[in-house]
Amino acid sequence: MAMDNILVNGVTEILKPLIALISEQITLAWGVKDDLKKLKGTLESIQALISSAEEKQVNDPTVRLWLRRLKDIVYDADDVMDEFTYESMRPRKHKVRDLVSSGNPLLFQFKMARKIRAINEKLDEIYKNSDMYHLQTTSASQDHQTREQRNRLTSSILDDSILLGRKGAKSDIIKVLTDKSSPSLSTSSSGISSQSENISTLSIVGMGGLGKTTVAQMIYENDSIVRNFEPRGWVCVSDDFDIYKILKDIIESITLKKCEDPSNVDVLAKQVKEKLIGKKYLLVLDDLWNEDIRDWDKLKSFLVYGGLGSKILVTTRNHKVSSVVGGTVHDLIRVSDDVCWSIIEKKVSSQGGAVLTPDMTNIGRDIAEKCDGLPLAANSLGSLMCSRRKKSYWLSIINNNDLWSTPEHKKVISILKLSYDNLPSPLQQCFSYCCIFPKDWIIHRETLIRLWMAEGFLSPSSGGDDISFEDIGNEYFDYLVWSSFFQDVQKDRLLGDVATCKMHDLVHDLATSVIDCNEFGIGKVRDGKEEVSEVRRLRVAI
Repeated sequence: MAMDNILVNGVTEILKPLIALISEQITLAWGVKDDLKKLKGTLESIQALISSAEEKQVNDPTVRLWLRRLKDIVYDADDVMDEFTYESMRPRKHKVRDLVSSGNPLLFQFKMARKIRAINEKLDEIYKNSDMYHLQTTSASQDHQTREQRNRLTSSILDDSILLGRKGAKSDIIKVLTDKSSPSLSTSSSGISSQSENISTLSIVGMGGLGKTTVAQMIYENDSIVRNFEPRGWVCVSDDFDIYKILKDIIESITLKKCEDPSNVDVLAKQVKEKLIGKKYLLVLDDLWNEDIRDWDKLKSFLVYGGLGSKILVTTRNHKVSSVVGGTVHDLIRVSDDVCWSIIEKKVSSQGGAVLTPDMTNIGRDIAEKCDGLPLAANSLGSLMCSRRKKSYWLSIINNNDLWSTPEHKKVISILKLSYDNLPSPLQQCFSYCCIFPKDWIIHRETLIRLWMAEGFLSPSSGGDDISFEDIGNEYFDYLVWSSFFQDVQKDRLLGDVATCKMHDLVHDLATSVIDCNEFGIGKVRDGKEEVSEVRRLRVAI
């Protein structure tokens, strides 16, 4: 996705704590009080325009560019204030050498004054340029209404509508997996031992958004599967076919314990053999992409020690992958238009949802037909249609030619992007931040909310409600679950709340695509050549 098409979000969430920090420092500072007062006043004036700018940027790339430039300057101001705050907290020893060192308070104040004035000049230009975009100030009541609308949609966050229409596929695959006469792993050029005859594979194949992983999860947790296979393991392979990591993940999935990093693959292979030898196991390799038969043969050589009837279940978008893996192939078909409508209807009619008049139902069915039988698309649109309940908006979805003319393999991501564009700005930032987690990562609710808090993403609405940061974080989390940006939710057994979740790989792709390149980067430890000086958040790839 081109940078020019990425919406800019999170400016308000940076501004609120920044303005508060400046207010605190004005009373403590000397020599730069006037500069800080000017900075605070300009930022407050710009803050009142942000909501209008964020709305207009969807259709006006020049406003988007204005917001991006503003965000860069605001980050610079934030850095300066962090430096200012640190210096004010640093203990003073009043030694003579401090007068000629970089710690000299006079030199520091001079340096800060110069930086703040430079930022003020840039902000003055930004503020003057805002006139040409006819931006309007946003009232506190509008912000409060946004939050009230969000609250109405968080009362029923768990949703299984994406499972509709897949009972037949689940039943057919379970029958094959539990059939003692299933075909075994095909013998390859590598000459795997006869033990491989104990193990067979089944691949679930289909395009992104069809629900391959969801079907695999339904199967994995099925009572008959649990009774027939012990142990069971689940590994998300995704783009990087790293045998060391796959073996390590197999051990951790089977034992439910952290595996200390062994020195090499051979050590891991021995541990995997100990866990599998002679046992009838089920191993799910989710989201497999690698087409190299040599890599598959090498991995398979570590998995041949299972007992008779052991199974490997693969999910993939690629038929070439399934041919490399061998065994049985289950092509996951699209669901019917009626199932897509049932998914949408269930979402729309949830508590606080729209009243389905005959006209609305007809429009909804037309939208369901355009989902092309993709459950993820239907689920995402259902969430969006529930939050935007006007007939005119539903019609705008039907008439969105840019959306429906998108190539088939990109249609789901385009529908997800439409839902993302309709999130309130604070939620957009909280969602896109989640790209820091690797694909298929188990996201812990409490940890994520604390990360949002640490980043300053959570702040009370301008309506002045007496609400804690934790409460706001819980609202945001629940809303993202309800809106289908988070899935695979697991409840806390004692509290009943969602404790963990995951992101669909396409949703993760969306989060990665909508974040500014200076917001997030992946630094590679091995070569140390990544340029990260301008990156705000960094995930290290070892």
